[in-house]
Amino acid sequence: MNLSKKAIGFFFIFGFFMLCFFLTKLDSIKSFSDFSLFEWQTKLGTQGIFHLPYSFSHFDPNYQFFPLPNLFFHLTNNFAYSTFPNLYSICVSPMYLMFGTKGIQITQFFLLLASVWLLYNVTKNEVLALFLLFGSSIFLYVFLIHDTIFVFFLEMVTIYFTAKKNVSLSALFSVVLIWMRPELVFVFCFLPFLFPNSIPWKQYFLLCGVLLVFVSFINFGFYATFLPIRLMKNRNSIGNWEVTVYLFRLLMEQIPLFLLFLFFLIWEWIQKKKNVLSLLVAIATILVCIVSPNTGGHGTPRYLYGFLPIYLIAIHIQYPNLKMPKKLVYILITFVMLYSTYQINSQLKILTKISKYQTNTLSAMESIKPKTIVFDNSDMSFIALPLLTKDKNIFLLREDVSQSGFANFLDKTQIQEFVFVEIPPSPFPLPNSLRIQNCIKNCEYRKVDSRPLPNTNLPISYSHYLRSFD
Repeated sequence: MNLSKKAIGFFFIFGFFMLCFFLTKLDSIKSFSDFSLFEWQTKLGTQGIFHLPYSFSHFDPNYQFFPLPNLFFHLTNNFAYSTFPNLYSICVSPMYLMFGTKGIQITQFFLLLASVWLLYNVTKNEVLALFLLFGSSIFLYVFLIHDTIFVFFLEMVTIYFTAKKNVSLSALFSVVLIWMRPELVFVFCFLPFLFPNSIPWKQYFLLCGVLLVFVSFINFGFYATFLPIRLMKNRNSIGNWEVTVYLFRLLMEQIPLFLLFLFFLIWEWIQKKKNVLSLLVAIATILVCIVSPNTGGHGTPRYLYGFLPIYLIAIHIQYPNLKMPKKLVYILITFVMLYSTYQINSQLKILTKISKYQTNTLSAMESIKPKTIVFDNSDMSFIALPLLTKDKNIFLLREDVSQSGFANFLDKTQIQEFVFVEIPPSPFPLPNSLRIQNCIKNCEYRKVDSRPLPNTNLPISYSHYLRSFD
């Protein structure tokens, strides 16, 4: 399936204009959810800080009031480390320091192009390269502060080194990626079957085993666990049927490459050319939907992007000399490009809407006079992360913390007033007063005011608490 140079040029020009169109919408999208966490990590990386600072660790050694939910940080030696490994933040921090978020977006755009170039060097097929570039919603992550594009690029580097018979680098990158994203182990299981004669596989698996032991001990030294942090934190969250159905729907909607792969798989079985490898890839895709701990929170099937090159290489191996009418190829690529453009544009509209609400909320919270803000909803604490750089205290109440325990914590830290911000339904609303245990004088925090948080366009309220002076 070879295309003319004019056709390739046309498709890339179309892609360039698509990029410019999306760039016009970027200023309206600010970091939220775990994007905020990645941006915070990147800012810390520019300062040479690789843990998540907490000014109150001396008073709260168990991090009961740390402003992130438990799933997103791991406590070791009284330091909080993000469950997202620091490698991404370290690598993009120079561009962030020099050019801000635009620097990260430019970097990720070229990383995606480099990934496409690597696939072309493996397959020598420009059609598959174009399908990789335009055949899914992964393009959306060019514009977001997230490690999705970075991990995808490293995956393509791994595949490239495997195809080029470099067993050492292939094993090294495989282990690094499994450490960062454990779900990619499902993808790397197929490398021996996609490239059966490229490298000595016994040597590859032996080297991977040695490197995994080495990395596990390094991981234990930093985080007091041999398992990747993300695997350890998410192990009790897998097997949610609603998550499985939702991810499968996103897979069908946002990865047309999967539909193309299924078409070839069904065609093979109709022609009685039963390809067990392709069937196993399809089963593994569904298995990842089943074991994924959550929906990703962005309305995208990001846990499944690692299968994109596997689909294309599997098709390439099964049909190395496939002859299709060029008009049909042009129609397919054009359809995939237009469909993906529609999908990404729809996602950008949703993200812009969410970002607008959360930016308004952040601005409203920034105007709150008391220095200390308390939440009982982790989504709200994610929104407020930028306030940590503006001399604000942010605390997150967890369900297993008593109100008296929180009052005692405020007493120890000598916080005389705070604002409690909530969005209904509140998991455990605060009472009108908080009583400090084992206290002789001024033993209560009393609610003195409660009102809607202005200019948020959301039903958010805040309550002002002052310590009583008897």
